[in-house]
Amino acid sequence: MAPVTGARGLVAFRAPTPQDTLPAWQLARKAPRSGSPSRYSCARWFRDFADTSLVAVAGRDVIGFLIGYRRPDVPDTYCVLRTEVGPHHGTPALGAHLLRAAAEREIARGARFVEGAVPPGDAAGVEAYAQLARWYGAPAHKEALFPSSSPGSDHDEILHRIGPLYGTS
Repeated sequence: MAPVTGARGLVAFRAPTPQDTLPAWQLARKAPRSGSPSRYSCARWFRDFADTSLVAVAGRDVIGFLIGYRRPDVPDTYCVLRTEVGPHHGTPALGAHLLRAAAEREIARGARFVEGAVPPGDAAGVEAYAQLARWYGAPAHKEALFPSSSPGSDHDEILHRIGPLYGTS
C-alpha cells in the first residue's frame, strides 16, 4: 500500500495499544451514529482484538481506528466490526485507507473475504467498501444483515462482502 499523507503529515497504521483507548473512545463518542461504545469496551477491543485491528496515527494523534476479527465459523473471512475517523483529520478517504490496510494484512494471513455492516445514510462507509472492491478488482455483494424489525435494531444494517481477494491492491 502506498504511503497515506494528510494535512497533518504521514499517516501510520498500526495495531492498537491500551494507550490508544482514550483517544479512540473520544472519536467514537463524537461520531454522529448511535451505539457509542463505553470506554471499557474500547479498552477490551484493543486488548482482545489488537492483532486484527488498527489505529491511524498522524504524529502522535490517533485520528481513526478499525476493530476487526476473523470469523471463527468462516476463517477465510475478515469481519470489520467498527471503523471511526476523526471529523477534522485532513486525510481524504481515511476510512477507506484503514479498511485497505487491514484487508492487506489479513489477506497476507489467509483471508479471502472482507465484510462489514454499514448503516443507512453512511455514504463514506459504503464508498470505503466500494473502493476496496475497485482496488482489488473483486466482486462486491450486499445483503440485509439485520433488518430494522430485528430485536434491538432501529435501522437496517447492510452487509458489504468483498471478495475473493488475492495478493495486494
